[in-house]
Amino acid sequence: MQPRLFRLAVAAVAVAGFLASAPRASAELITLNYQGQTTNPGSPTLAVTLGSTTYTNTPVGPFYWNQNQIPPNANFPSPISTFCIEIDQSQPLPPIGTNTVFSVVSPAAATTINSTAKADAIAELYGRYYDSAWSNQATFHGSLQSAAFQLALWELVYDGLTGNPNGLTSGGRFSVSASNFPEAGTAQGWLNSLTGDPSSFNAHFPNMELVALVAPADPDEAKLATPTQDQLTLRPKVVPAPPGLMLAGFGLVALAGRARWLRKRPTTA
Repeated sequence: MQPRLFRLAVAAVAVAGFLASAPRASAELITLNYQGQTTNPGSPTLAVTLGSTTYTNTPVGPFYWNQNQIPPNANFPSPISTFCIEIDQSQPLPPIGTNTVFSVVSPAAATTINSTAKADAIAELYGRYYDSAWSNQATFHGSLQSAAFQLALWELVYDGLTGNPNGLTSGGRFSVSASNFPEAGTAQGWLNSLTGDPSSFNAHFPNMELVALVAPADPDEAKLATPTQDQLTLRPKVVPAPPGLMLAGFGLVALAGRARWLRKRPTTA
């Protein structure tokens, strides 16, 4: 290889290595337009207690959203369904038709969860009982199942598995009014079966991943935007392009340059 081309190839490989190892400059964002709570017959609202505060008529998931950004985020095909991972009603769900910009983070990185152990237990809940939350959704029973899933999720978010022996109706940071049966009874049965092993999620959803949607996306926006309750959703797994592809691209450029030089160099008689 001509020395000049060799030096260019070495420089290209060095740049590729730097780009591959450099941290991402910005977080993944998604703009979602809120479409409302489930419209199933008798969609329930529940009375729940977090710490010393009781929230009445608390809406439960699933909640529905459409993506509303240009260009669209290809990692989130619409419509998007979520369950809530935050109860504080000073950060309510937005009015229907309102846009919210979310940061997309791993469940363990969400401020409300902030625990790998909790994230693993939540993944197990999804792997084992997410389908139950959607069974018979056209019936009142289906709504009760989705409400039970929401209660179980909140219990794991706020208490983790350690709070479950106390039951949903007493003890722990999060509790539910006894009047919320049969939803609480179903949720408690699911919780009692969990061990904190997320392998059931990977087995049931091999091509999906759980992500948390946290708002406001930018901490600097907190003074200007109305925060929205954080959400959890499933999406197809995002497979980043490996650094090897970038290196291969630079290598092909270098080879093409060498081939061009060989064609143009003068031949000797």
